[in-house]
Amino acid sequence: MRVFRSAGKKVYFTLLASSFMFPISAFAQCVETDCNTLGYDSTTACDNGIKCPFGEYWACPEPKEPEGAVLGQCTGYAKNCKIADILYTDGTCSADVISGKTPVGVVVYIGGDGCGQALALEGLGEYPWSTEQVDIPDLPNYSSEPINDFSSCENTKTVIDYSYKQYGDSAYKYYPAFWQVYNYAPSSMPETKGKWCLPAGGVLNSIYQNKTAIDQSLTRINKPNIGNSYWWSSSENTNYYAWYWGASSGEFGNRNKLYGDYVRPVLAF
Repeated sequence: MRVFRSAGKKVYFTLLASSFMFPISAFAQCVETDCNTLGYDSTTACDNGIKCPFGEYWACPEPKEPEGAVLGQCTGYAKNCKIADILYTDGTCSADVISGKTPVGVVVYIGGDGCGQALALEGLGEYPWSTEQVDIPDLPNYSSEPINDFSSCENTKTVIDYSYKQYGDSAYKYYPAFWQVYNYAPSSMPETKGKWCLPAGGVLNSIYQNKTAIDQSLTRINKPNIGNSYWWSSSENTNYYAWYWGASSGEFGNRNKLYGDYVRPVLAF
């Protein structure tokens, strides 16, 4: 009879010469424990996790705060920012001008889900909303001021997809305002081409509510301020009309889609 200690306990084994013999080290690995003791504390599988070999438990890495936003999509990083902050090409934002970093926009909207939108540092000119009068399928119609429409990029994608399906490479001729923002590629970050959007009514309303602070940030980085133009929104009213926004008064109105109004994109982050 041989006695071994394992995890503070005496374990007795009878070793017979005629029996199959285990190496002594094998006995040392026999411990009484469980998945939780080994650090497996989740019953849900996780990215880069390790499954406990004794059951359906996982050791999951601690979630890390992103160091910056992924420009062009929502990652929730915007909750770390404030409206009128400067958004930089590395995905970070700050109220201050930071030497060595390049601005790409100014934050104009932050949702409760931590998703934000930043205004381009320049306008693109005046363009018709469309050159035809069609009620776009899948694009919501707003009968009153669209101040609760924050779906700038969803609206833009809907119109881009519809127009391309109808007209292919000629689609830009039929929906100029949308294609101008879709093809926008600022020199500070040309890889964002295809990610800019025509702002929805609620985002334009947020710009008006915070106009003074936004203009101050634009001035600090020597970019054009909001001004007093009439801007197109991506919010639709009917087949004939879409909503425009007056930058000086903050008021909305219905405009024939054939009319040319000011276009300035926003970028999701």
